[in-house]
Amino acid sequence: MDKRTLIFVISLTLTLFLVNTYFEGQRTEDLKDWHSQNRAKTIEQILQLENDIKQRSVTDDQVGIVPLFHDPSVENFASYGVHIDGGIITIKTDKEVADEVYTGRGTPHYDLKYISPDEDNILLYFAEPNKSITIGDLPYFGQYDLYVVTFHPEDPKKPYQAVLADYTDGHFSIPLKKLRELQTEVEVDTVKDITIKHNSIVLRKIDNRFVPVAIYMPGSDSLLHLSQMPSLPVDEVAAPEKSVIAGEKTDEKFYVLENDYQQLVFSTHGAALAEINLPFQTEANEKSVVKEIGFDRQMVEEHPYNALFPARPYYTPGNEKHAQGKLGGYYPLLRRDLIETGHRKSVRVLPGYYALNIVSEYPETAELNFEVKEFTKNRIVFEAKQRQRRITKTYTLGDAPYTFDVDIKIDGDARGLWLTSGVPEAEWISNAPAPTMKYRITRNQKSEVLKLDLPKETITMSTVQPDWLCNSNGFLGLILDPLTDIEPGLRAQLVPGTTLPSKLVEIDEDHDRFQAKDLPGYLMMLPLKAGSMQFRVFAGPFSDSILKTVDALYTIKETGYNPDYISCQSYHGWFAFISAPFAKFLFILMNFFHTLTGSWAFSIILLTIALRVMLYPLNAWSTKSMIKMQQISPRVQKIQEKYGKKDPKKAQLEIMNLYRDEGVNPVSGCFPILIQMPFLFGMFDLLKSSFELRGAPFIPGWIDDLAAPDVLFSWETPIPFIGNSFHLLPILLGLVMFVQQRMMSTLPKDPNEWTEQQRQQRAMGSMMAFFFAFMFYKFPSGLNIYWLSSMLLGILQQWWTQKQLKKS
Repeated sequence: MDKRTLIFVISLTLTLFLVNTYFEGQRTEDLKDWHSQNRAKTIEQILQLENDIKQRSVTDDQVGIVPLFHDPSVENFASYGVHIDGGIITIKTDKEVADEVYTGRGTPHYDLKYISPDEDNILLYFAEPNKSITIGDLPYFGQYDLYVVTFHPEDPKKPYQAVLADYTDGHFSIPLKKLRELQTEVEVDTVKDITIKHNSIVLRKIDNRFVPVAIYMPGSDSLLHLSQMPSLPVDEVAAPEKSVIAGEKTDEKFYVLENDYQQLVFSTHGAALAEINLPFQTEANEKSVVKEIGFDRQMVEEHPYNALFPARPYYTPGNEKHAQGKLGGYYPLLRRDLIETGHRKSVRVLPGYYALNIVSEYPETAELNFEVKEFTKNRIVFEAKQRQRRITKTYTLGDAPYTFDVDIKIDGDARGLWLTSGVPEAEWISNAPAPTMKYRITRNQKSEVLKLDLPKETITMSTVQPDWLCNSNGFLGLILDPLTDIEPGLRAQLVPGTTLPSKLVEIDEDHDRFQAKDLPGYLMMLPLKAGSMQFRVFAGPFSDSILKTVDALYTIKETGYNPDYISCQSYHGWFAFISAPFAKFLFILMNFFHTLTGSWAFSIILLTIALRVMLYPLNAWSTKSMIKMQQISPRVQKIQEKYGKKDPKKAQLEIMNLYRDEGVNPVSGCFPILIQMPFLFGMFDLLKSSFELRGAPFIPGWIDDLAAPDVLFSWETPIPFIGNSFHLLPILLGLVMFVQQRMMSTLPKDPNEWTEQQRQQRAMGSMMAFFFAFMFYKFPSGLNIYWLSSMLLGILQQWWTQKQLKKS
């Protein structure tokens, strides 16, 4: 290195060091400010939380904690308990269980009447025979103050304590623990660590009295609801005073509105949609775009009792009653009642899971009985009256495909009310379900569609103001679009597949092909307010043409408003976040070819050809490079034999010189593949995500559904991984890939000239062909057609390129 270069390097290094030192000092100051601001925010949060806990907490005497003694002279201490309705509830400690206890001098004795059989160790004592205890309920929805009564006989200073707890939408937490964590962050120590070591009694205040609702088990950090306790002597379940419906009726009735796109089945419980059934496309109904698939046919043939539409007796306009629905002919968009036979248990959908029902923290809200006030061909009006409110719901069939309007008027108290989306039926896409939830928001006059992570329990977003929300099973779904102002907020809830099973569990049920636990559902909700609110609902397939038609019909050119329902489409795949733009471009081409051929299968083949033509220069470059590598392979072999063992560096240098003289770049074949990858992934995701391919046939009797695997023949007893049907396309794909590997091989023709590494290379190529056949075995037939066509075109292109090279 000369002197000038050395000075330059030293100057540059010094300059970079000084610049880095300056900015590091700036970052340190910024970090100090950031920590100072965070500390101030945390202290403010601590003060607010302390005040909140103080206002909501109760004293130990208020919840009825009493000492328990073995003798009436109250000299032999036993434990502590909570006095409830002339009885005592307590938790077994390490001490011996007393058969009778006293709470003080002159008090009656309490006899032991109940010991829980499980680890929760509940003890119940009563002063009178045949006495029972009153417990409280814990609704899933809503926010409640609970009080955890924990006994610590080993701590003489604090032998018992009633600790405030939060219970919000099924989530249990102790504010004092959070307060302690915040104080630890800012090194403040005014609250001792709250550690509950033993099972504790959980109380809830209902109508100015405290009643037990659960047992808190710190080992699993969970609640055991007393309503689930075996043989617990319960007198009643205390709950806030229920609202009474004027003219209440207990029978649930169903009313149907129907057009070419939808069969809407309304229940008088909640004036909600128990079913949304989409008619199949037929010669008599060409407007519908939903096609019948194998699962639908199998349900009709093997489980007809679950293939009636509607599922239960119903009324049509004119109050004409129908004893039974039609067998088949519809796709159930919502999860419906599941009728089981034999030893399996039938499952009924609770009204809280109906679509467009109004729910709250009180379960009875979802089962509110409504009266039908008006019922015509295109419109139905429901009304219910309660002490604190009156609710009117009006449904009107829409002008656009798969849409209808809902008007909701709440006169009175609307606090804590939510409108449900319903739970979509599961779709089996590429060997897995594909539920998707989205919502659109507008910020700074720009709209943005966000995807919601699937919740493990419940997600509540109290500040977001969604333009609309979308609950989809991948190919079809619901869009709930408020047309007037509503309260801000959004809620998403997991519904276990065991609670609300999919119809798929009926398919090959004797062999447990589909497990209910593997097919969970999801419910979305919007908050309501008092007054009148209007909603537009799209309930149907996420077809490109349908969504564009609906968007066009509801676009307002004067204001620039566009509902943008097309954004509800999702691309399902490992690399969808990268490949989505390419998938959209490829769908435009595939749709164009469909207008020419009228067949989606031929459109896939033509799209594959178009893709090959567009990328021909890159593919040709890659192919020529591989052929040249194959041609000079013997010369490379000789160089390796001559220098490989004696002088590996010399061998490497000679091989590089050979590549340079012949104009061959050993890695040049990789660049075209890298450039093609986004298109390949885009095609991969497109063929798994396009509704248009669902139910689209190619060769009847073999390829009946491009969105599902092909079926050449079937049998009854499933084989592991293979199942009970034989798919030919992936086998052909593996064979073609095997042939392609042989044609593209750069190995010498004589196997005796192969090195050990080259033999491993050949074996790896054969394994890759088997692996792809295995991986694609249960993929959609449309995807297999694309990949098979692409490889056949690749073989043709390679043959043509070899022929041209031989001529030249």
